[in-house]
Amino acid sequence: MKINYPNPSIKQKPTKNIFNSHGMYFENALNISNEYYRNLNKAIIYKKPTPIQIVKVDYPQRSKARIVEAYYQTPSTTDYNGIYRGKYIDYEAKETNNLSFNFKHISEHQMKHLHKIDEQGGIAFIIIFFKKINKVFIIDIKPFLKIFKDGIKSIKVSEFEEIGQEVKLGYSPPIDYLTAVDKLYFKTTLDN
Repeated sequence: MKINYPNPSIKQKPTKNIFNSHGMYFENALNISNEYYRNLNKAIIYKKPTPIQIVKVDYPQRSKARIVEAYYQTPSTTDYNGIYRGKYIDYEAKETNNLSFNFKHISEHQMKHLHKIDEQGGIAFIIIFFKKINKVFIIDIKPFLKIFKDGIKSIKVSEFEEIGQEVKLGYSPPIDYLTAVDKLYFKTTLDN
């Protein structure tokens, strides 16, 4: 049996986007990152399920039942929540193909929800993946809302670099957003 090992002397073409190169999507990468944090007992953060009302189920066989028709019961609040360093954490995950994030891609009720979390002393932010440049940023809900209330329609990457925190992308975890959370909220870095 012949095994073809990579030759380190041959330069490999860099991949444009780590999520596409590994067949991962942003949300899956966040889920893997959260599982990594849970396994290390660093944080307990989960994706929130969207509540649905099942209307019709097809039963060709008992073991092969499938939902044919369902409706959202209520609008979902945000994507993820949990606890980190003794504080409640809640955030919405978004991705864009542009070099700016348009406010039309986030619901007003989601921003209100995050604002309420912030008012109660929790950690509330938006995490955004800019596909075009393969960068992820988190931005606290306060400056995010301030820009929204100023009537601006979108936030440019350069503004995220100024008021947000860039998130390190890698292998384990794929999206190390808690290090960025430490810098943004606890003014420290974690030793990994």
